[in-house]
Amino acid sequence: MRRLFVDANVLIAGADSRSGSSNAILWLVELGLFQLVVSRQVLDETERNLRKKLPRALPNFAAQMAQIHLEIVPDPPPEESERWHGVIEEKDAPILAAAVLAAPDRFVTLNARDFTAGVAARSGLLIQTPAELIQSVRALINEGLANDS
Repeated sequence: MRRLFVDANVLIAGADSRSGSSNAILWLVELGLFQLVVSRQVLDETERNLRKKLPRALPNFAAQMAQIHLEIVPDPPPEESERWHGVIEEKDAPILAAAVLAAPDRFVTLNARDFTAGVAARSGLLIQTPAELIQSVRALINEGLANDS
């Protein structure tokens, strides 16, 4: 099963909207097509931001997480985060370090400003936005359907 390490912003967007690519990813995970991987920091950041900015989305987030078997990886040790300083903003270094250590098939984030193609090249991660991941899934489905006809 493909493992997706997701950033907190994907979980927040998925909890706040019944539509959109972030929510679609959570549905695909719930269906068992992907394994959702997060660090403890990602979960804490998600909950903190939902409580502060979008408390109406907390019940939806709790319901989604109850339906999903999460793989929770440990937060990286400080030296692993420090390794990425200068490659990405310091605040994002622990997330990048956790994703690299988890070795997912894809890292999914809405933060394309900081998680750039350069960061992807340096880290070895395939970094996609939720919309890009959904486009990839659609292409695979269409290819499969075309091959069946």
